[in-house]
Amino acid sequence: MIARHRRGSSSSLRLAGDRVRLISPGWSPEQSLTVTARSSSAEGVLVLRVVGEVDLATVGSLREQLQPYVPSEHRGVVLDCTEVSFLAGCGIGLLIEIAEQASTNGMMLRLVAQSRLVLRALQITLTDQQVPRASTVAEAIAQCAL
Repeated sequence: MIARHRRGSSSSLRLAGDRVRLISPGWSPEQSLTVTARSSSAEGVLVLRVVGEVDLATVGSLREQLQPYVPSEHRGVVLDCTEVSFLAGCGIGLLIEIAEQASTNGMMLRLVAQSRLVLRALQITLTDQQVPRASTVAEAIAQCAL
């Protein structure tokens, strides 16, 4: 990776292979990943909406943001990852960890993902066989409410 900073410029240019990303001053990995918690229409089921890229730079933040909810008093948790655009191996490991914690604590957990890239990562690592998935958030809520 090559990093360049122009004198008097307010941003840095980072090159990684063929990708170029303009990084503003004050940028941090946490800014590229958000988790929003909301209750669902089903009592006892919580929806956690994850938005951004899950990679080595953001997985620690994601773990911290998920910890208060798994385990918790909720009987079911839906991980809405429909807005996740990238899922690295460390993120897959975290999904397996969260699924195991939920199961150990008697919680239902459902993952919802639609990105071809994310679904492929789950498939080739066989995580789709370890972490229960649903096609839509509504379907996941219904499964957790049973």
